[in-house]
Formats: sequence, structure tokens, C-alpha cells
Amino acid sequence: MMNNSLGTQAKIKLNELALSVDMRLEKYWNEEINKEFGFEKKQKYLINKVLRHAKEHNLRQAKRLRAAFVYYGYRLGKELNKRRSQEIEKIDEGVWRVMEGVELVQTALLMHDDFMDEDLLRRGLPTTQIYFGGKDKHYGDSMAVNVGDVVLCLGYERILACELEAKRVLEVGKILMRGITNTAFGQIYDVTLPKLGELTEEKVMAVHRAKTAIYTFQNPLMIGGVLAGLPNKALDILREYSDIGGVAFQLQDDLLGMFGEVNKTGKSVNSDLLQGKCTLLIAKTIELGSEEQKRNLLKAWGNKKATEQEINKAKEAIKDSGSYEYSLKKIKTMANKAIIVINRLNAMELNSEAINFLKGIMKYIVKREV
Repeated sequence: MMNNSLGTQAKIKLNELALSVDMRLEKYWNEEINKEFGFEKKQKYLINKVLRHAKEHNLRQAKRLRAAFVYYGYRLGKELNKRRSQEIEKIDEGVWRVMEGVELVQTALLMHDDFMDEDLLRRGLPTTQIYFGGKDKHYGDSMAVNVGDVVLCLGYERILACELEAKRVLEVGKILMRGITNTAFGQIYDVTLPKLGELTEEKVMAVHRAKTAIYTFQNPLMIGGVLAGLPNKALDILREYSDIGGVAFQLQDDLLGMFGEVNKTGKSVNSDLLQGKCTLLIAKTIELGSEEQKRNLLKAWGNKKATEQEINKAKEAIKDSGSYEYSLKKIKTMANKAIIVINRLNAMELNSEAINFLKGIMKYIVKREV
């Protein structure tokens, strides 16, 4: 019962924090828009349009998991405030700015990712290349790259403007830059995988560890921990937790990307299949499936012209081959392992509420629907 409640509590706290982050991000974007950068009328108009789209994209309903990891990574080194109403208000203004910056970086990466995946929707609304492109695909793609770069640098700037202890901010900058670099290495491997021949579980896991585990879990947790002055032993535990928990998160994301509901995920449940995304679901179907199941899968995987019948048969193959069940078990196993890892923080007299949040997130991940 306690373990289940930890997942519920983590979800509630995540939602509470997301509301505060969204309010701050809206204020940030309004200030940025009001700067009215540009040297002539049409240039000013275009930049205003870019920033308003970036604002709208950034403020689409999101979990704000990365901001929450900065927050709770920081809170690990702070005494627990027992009054819930004051809890969120207590942390330093500078930490809020870092949380905002991390969410800006996330938006930039999504813009670039959607461009590479040729996605039409992000959280139920047009992706950046679709918003700007209209009938001109090249222009839309070019704008997705450029607008993503703009938001990425705004995120970096917001973090550097936190005005916290200079030595720690410098370390945070290094962590962030190296984390984004490694994430890009992961993306490079991801888009290259279909060209490398046989798809295996090991290759898929290598992508997830380089991408999601680093930029969704490790980067923000390490940033928060460094700002709090956590000892190296605690930071090492956070790295290990991130490596396992981040992969579990992505595996669940892939399940939802294939079998979720559009009104909950905000994107087509066929796009991952038709784009030929290299997921554990695909790798294990190829490994475990019968010849017929593999044929049915490959007729739709990476085939943007696949019929509805071919799509349905491919998804049936994923389930009937045992691949779907294998992924479910893998997610639960890794989530439980991450909880065991984070429990080691209990011996270090750190903030118990923050520890429970990190444990609860793993319980939440296993059951999440969005």
C-alpha cells in the first residue's frame, strides 16, 4: 500500500510543481516578447511570431518532469519544510530560473526531434515545421532548426542568469553542455540504427541510455544536486538511478507511442511504427516472432504508405510475439531496480521527501498513460 501511495503522491507533487513552473514560464516569455528585437518592421514581426510560437509550444500541457528533477535534486540537500503551502515557495529564485531553463532546453530538443521524425503533432498541436511550413516543407524544416536553436540558447541563458554561487553555476553549465552533447550522440545513433542491419535489444538500450536517461533524468538531477552541494557519493547514486530509471521511462513512452490513446498522448499512435522508430517493441518482435509475425511487422514498420490493415497486423504481431509483454516486464524490473538504487540515499541523512519523490516517480512511470 505504501509503495502505491508513493506513486500517487509523486504524481500529485509533479502536477503541483508543473502549475508553478508554467506560471513562471509564461511570465518569462512575455518579458522576452516585449523586448521587441529587430531592426526593421517585417523583421520585428517575424521575430515576434517566432517567440509567440515558442511560448505556445513551451506552455503546452506537459509533466515538467525535468524541472521537477532539478527541484528535488536540489531539495535532497535541504531540510524538509513541513508546511506544504510554503514548500514550493521556499527554494531560491535562482533555482527557479534553472528549472525554467531546463524546460526551455527540452522544448528546443522536441522541436528538433519532431523535425527529424517528420511528426505532424506535438501534444495535440502542430509541430514547429508544420506551423511555419504550410506547403513549403523546406521552409518549415529550416524554421524548426532555427527556432529550436533560438529556444536552446534562451534556455542556456536562463540557467546562466540564475545568480547562484558562481563555482556551482559553472559546474552546472558543464553538466548541461556535456549532457546535451551526449544526447546528440544518442540521437545520431538513433537515426542511424535502421541503416546498421539487425536491430537488437542492446542497440535500443544504448540509444535510450544516451538520450532519455541523460537529458530527462541525469542532467536535471545532477544540476539540482550540484546546486545543493550534494556529496559525490550522492551524485553517483543519482547517476546510477538515472541510467536505469530513464530507460524505464522511455520504454513506457514507446509503449504509449504504439498503443496509447491520441487524446492522452497528443500524437498519432501510428507515427512511431510508420516512421520506423527503433524501439524494444520492434527489436523483440524481430527476435521472438514467427516468420509470419515478422513479415507482418515489416510491412508497416518504416512504411508511411502502410494501410490500416497492415498497421493493425503489425501491432498484433508485436503483442502475439510476446514483445509487448516482454517490454512491460522490463519496465517493471528496471523501475524496481531504480528504487533499490535510490534507497541507498536513506543512509546519508538527506531530505526524505525528495527521496520518496524519486521512488514514487518510478511507481508512477510504470502506470502512466501520458
